Amino acid sequence: MKLLSTITYYSPYMSGLTLYAKRLTERLAATGIKNKILTMRHDRKLPVRELINGVEIVRSRPLWAVSKGFISLDFIFKSLTCCLWADVILVNLPEFEGIAAAFFGKIFGKKVIAVYHCEVILPDSFANKLIQSFLNFSNWLTLYLSETIITYTDDFADHSRLLSSFRQKVKVIYPPVERLKVNKRTQKIIQDKIGRPKPVLIGIAARLAAEKGVEYALEAIPIIAEKLKNKPFKIIIAGPLSPIGEVNYKQKILNLARQYKASVVFLGEIKAEDMGSFYSLLDVLVLPSVNSTEAFGMVQVEAMMMGVPVVASDLPGVRVPIKKTGMGIIVPVANSQKLAEAIAKILLNKKINISKNDVARKEFDIHKTLDFYQQLILKR
Repeated sequence: MKLLSTITYYSPYMSGLTLYAKRLTERLAATGIKNKILTMRHDRKLPVRELINGVEIVRSRPLWAVSKGFISLDFIFKSLTCCLWADVILVNLPEFEGIAAAFFGKIFGKKVIAVYHCEVILPDSFANKLIQSFLNFSNWLTLYLSETIITYTDDFADHSRLLSSFRQKVKVIYPPVERLKVNKRTQKIIQDKIGRPKPVLIGIAARLAAEKGVEYALEAIPIIAEKLKNKPFKIIIAGPLSPIGEVNYKQKILNLARQYKASVVFLGEIKAEDMGSFYSLLDVLVLPSVNSTEAFGMVQVEAMMMGVPVVASDLPGVRVPIKKTGMGIIVPVANSQKLAEAIAKILLNKKINISKNDVARKEFDIHKTLDFYQQLILKR
């Protein structure tokens, strides 16, 4: 069986969406399914073709970038040849150019599957509204052409603007979340960056992107300090500092961080396999996302599996892991006061810190996700 997956960005670019695709394709490749990834060559230093962990990566040359996406004739041509090769087409949405693969897949009688990861909400401007309209239309057409649509949770599906038109085709499965290990050397490197003696550590695992709501966590710092009665703490942020299309937001966060420089540490990007070392140091993980561009938050499940409690925004899909495990507190969106109160409550109330990582490991077992995809892909 030959599977073609299309996605705008792929490794080495780091995001939850790319990590999902990487974990899924590499795990499926290990079962004997031939995997090919069609993606954009977002960095000219990257090869046009390469083989990594049993997955063939085909990168298309973009003509130009538009916001966080690309326009590429090369992607259309490569969609045609790759679709002729494949038995099953899996389109990772949101992806403007994914419509090409869905269209060719439909024409050639291939099984077309769409994975609807999230809904893009761009910063408010006329240009972004135009871009978002084109993206939504392209995604809607891809969903229409797909015979099956996958998303992470019923909670997100029930609140989605686009999925409401296709609810009968929607199947739900959790994303592939790995149980991570702790590397003592990496742990020490992170600890050295934080400084000693070890303060209370509040973690954020996110790119500096507007939908992540990092500013609300930083604005909560004086409130947290008051509630902890000036007990030393730091917010440590793991993630790329210069994601594509987020220059203004990055500057906003850096300006805020300067106000609270004694309480904020930027660790930069940490390799996916080293994130266990990051979580192992935390007292609590915070997921302060502000809109439906965040539809689940795999990082919170990774943390839960290691016994770390979570404070997360009350967003469709994002609130599911805490509801399923009880390992944390759900807070209103974009509310620094409530965020601070929840963080302090967890840090001061040991009962909330009781480990339920076994519950998280059973609920979000990656083998359930892999079995689901294998059956879907192999089914005639």
